[in-house]
Amino acid sequence: MQIIVYPLLAILLVAIFDLCLTFLRYRKTYLPTAVVVSGFLIGLIISPSEPVWVILTAGVLVTLSKQFLAKGIRQHIFNPAALGIMGVYLIFGTTVAWWGVSWSWYPLAILVPLMIRILWRLHRLYLPLGFLLVYFIYLILTSSADLALGTLVDPTVLLFALVMLPEPITSPIAGYFKYLFGAGVAIIAILMSTFLKIGDVFLPSLLLSNLASFLIIRLMAKTKKVQ
Repeated sequence: MQIIVYPLLAILLVAIFDLCLTFLRYRKTYLPTAVVVSGFLIGLIISPSEPVWVILTAGVLVTLSKQFLAKGIRQHIFNPAALGIMGVYLIFGTTVAWWGVSWSWYPLAILVPLMIRILWRLHRLYLPLGFLLVYFIYLILTSSADLALGTLVDPTVLLFALVMLPEPITSPIAGYFKYLFGAGVAIIAILMSTFLKIGDVFLPSLLLSNLASFLIIRLMAKTKKVQ
């Protein structure tokens, strides 16, 4: 039952929190389509065996991230779902389970064709491709072809690369830097897996890349303005 309830609960909580805080701050209401994705990812990645208050806390962190860690309207600095999940990981030691796609190949049969089509139409397919290419090359050089190929079809890797990484608001959409973002996330993930002992490297590498891209783009804009 929790397998069904947790994703729906996460979506509901994130939507309610964001709607309430938006109304309190701006006296406006809106259709919370973006927060549905964040809530759904929280429900798919945090294990359904965790207490309900873990989902509740993750939902609050997602809302606070969207509302206060931003550079403008609909311009978040950090991927909200990644920040919410890593937040409860740091606070409560919650396992980053990626359970929603690890139990069977059925989710991939739906996810992969759907996301490839969406990203192709949005001209954002280069983001997951850059990430997967760098990660594949690294595994080829350090392990075996079988492991490298297996990683490319690993459900966790594909959910991260196709859904979380190219999130439209927090991944760069302009300039040459947009072509390097996916590869940069892969490099940071590789470095973290090499030098740090943590359970999941994908989400923190994405958050660090979000921050780096924000700072670099902001610095470039200031430099251009001065010139």
